[in-house]
Amino acid sequence: MNYERLSDNSMSDWKAVRRIIARGRRFVVTTHLYPDGDAVGSSIALLRLLRAMGKSAGALLPSPVPAMYRFLRGESWLRTYRRTHEKLLSSADVIFILDSSTNDRLGALYETMQQIESTRICIDHHPNNSVSAELKVIDTRACSTAQMVYDLFHACGLKIDTHTAEALYTGIHTDTVSFNFLGTTARTHEIAADLLAKGVDAKRAWTKIYRNDTPGLLKLAGLVLSGLHTADRGRIAWTTVTRKQWQRLRVNPRDTESFTRYPLTLHKVGVIAFFCEEAERRVRVSLRALDKTDVGRIARAFGGGGHQTSSGVTMREPLSRAIAMIIRAIERGK
Repeated sequence: MNYERLSDNSMSDWKAVRRIIARGRRFVVTTHLYPDGDAVGSSIALLRLLRAMGKSAGALLPSPVPAMYRFLRGESWLRTYRRTHEKLLSSADVIFILDSSTNDRLGALYETMQQIESTRICIDHHPNNSVSAELKVIDTRACSTAQMVYDLFHACGLKIDTHTAEALYTGIHTDTVSFNFLGTTARTHEIAADLLAKGVDAKRAWTKIYRNDTPGLLKLAGLVLSGLHTADRGRIAWTTVTRKQWQRLRVNPRDTESFTRYPLTLHKVGVIAFFCEEAERRVRVSLRALDKTDVGRIARAFGGGGHQTSSGVTMREPLSRAIAMIIRAIERGK
């Protein structure tokens, strides 16, 4: 396979992508399991780009779109993959894989993609990308995949309308944690300003994304925070949620991802870990770093992935053992 690398300050690096788009007729866009704002926003934006170029384009995602992102125009184009979609997938000339750094993050889609001859293009901003694709465009300096799709629009000479701008803004806003982390630079704000100038209502976007908490979720947050732990003189902080806790309050465990933000306000904290016991011997771990600890490296050591400052992994271990393993790795990784 041939791999190409993107430099975020050179439009010429998108030429190979443009050539493949020009040759193809039918396209499928996909992204990772449990799609976040960047995955959803960049997928919608890329679909709009392909359709603007006169292509037949659809999206098949390995997991449903979270409710918080269903306000985006074009969300209904993102279908959850089923085995009945195999014919649609196999008929595609090109499959775009967005915001995914490993094959297993594609779920059942990857198994089907191995059996077809479609050209695969991966567009991603995560380090250590190992996705199988004929063309990989990776920019670890980009704050989000949405930023890269923004660049692709300009490389193709296409205008960004308000609905596309809103999708891209959502991807950038969520992946940078409200423009605070993960590669936020002056250019990030320049792009955001351009998207706002194209008609994005920042207050509406914030309201739709973040004002979705239920009383049960807030009660669960209270339980989680009451069990806050710290180590290494306050440098490490972690919280946990057990199956019994989220089941008792009838909360979807996937809705607890936002809980990683609460310990960020702790004085002197450098690394935050959140452990969610989703099932017996299955613990979802979310890691955030405010100091120089590379939590991406820590997550990869356990089969996960992510960035230096933000990463995650699902561990097939009892909750207590998963906590001990991760905290020990953080202590060693300083």
